[in-house]
Amino acid sequence: MKLFSQIQRHPLVSIIAIVILIAISFASYTILRSTKPTALSDVAHLTSGIRYCNDNNPARTFDLYRPKNVGDKPLPLIVYIHGGGWRWGDENNHLLNTYAPRFIAKGFAVATLDYRLNPKNPYPDQNNDIACALAYIDTNANALKIDINKTIYFGDSAGGQLAAFAALNIPFANYDYEAPLGVIDFYGVSDFSTIVDGVNADLNARRYLGSKYNKTAIAASPTTYITKKAPRFLFFHGTSDKVVPIAQSRSFYDSLTKIGVDAEYISISGAGHAFAGPELPQAQNKLISDNINTFLDELVVK
Repeated sequence: MKLFSQIQRHPLVSIIAIVILIAISFASYTILRSTKPTALSDVAHLTSGIRYCNDNNPARTFDLYRPKNVGDKPLPLIVYIHGGGWRWGDENNHLLNTYAPRFIAKGFAVATLDYRLNPKNPYPDQNNDIACALAYIDTNANALKIDINKTIYFGDSAGGQLAAFAALNIPFANYDYEAPLGVIDFYGVSDFSTIVDGVNADLNARRYLGSKYNKTAIAASPTTYITKKAPRFLFFHGTSDKVVPIAQSRSFYDSLTKIGVDAEYISISGAGHAFAGPELPQAQNKLISDNINTFLDELVVK
């Protein structure tokens, strides 16, 4: 109140106060603008709805983002496979919107895959779709301007399982393609045999595996296909995940490193399921970003 009365009595004080307020507001606006996440449309050219299995099913398409101002040179590729319990979801989500602009800034193209979903399409339909898309990308690499020898798979939850499965089980069905250099797996399922039975059975996993889920659990598990030729893996998993147990990533990591496959396992203390990073404490967000950058730099960018 005292300050207010002084402002009323002294016009010069009022002017100075207003100038200070304007300066503070402008500075705050500038900071907010500078920290606003980069939109994909700002940094990349989009080719949408590319059909990959020679049919008209809109679920069997992918979008391709290429950095602006790179010409026609073949680019390394990030293949993103979305999660959603094998039942819902698409590629336009928080994880993609967080990391795809960063991948673009590092000179990667980004392919975001759609695929058929449950309840109509249980295992192995979704795996077939992913394999068909990857084979299409390989076959059409020249037209897509992609370097298929510099590919990374990136998936979350169900998408992490599908990405890991595709990276380890080549060729799959009638589809053959080049193996990726690495896989970034956010809280994915690795071994269905440990989660489809008991009082806390994962019902989404059962639906994905089909009515004979006990028979298909091993065949659909990425850990079934681990060999010494496996690509490098980077795992992120929250210690408070109530959807996919953190033991899924830890045991996958242990199985890989036990036979000499290079892998990193990052547990995120207190995090639940479906995190991307920016919503977490700053130190954890930085931990995730730094490890992804190192992973890409060592495998591809160099």
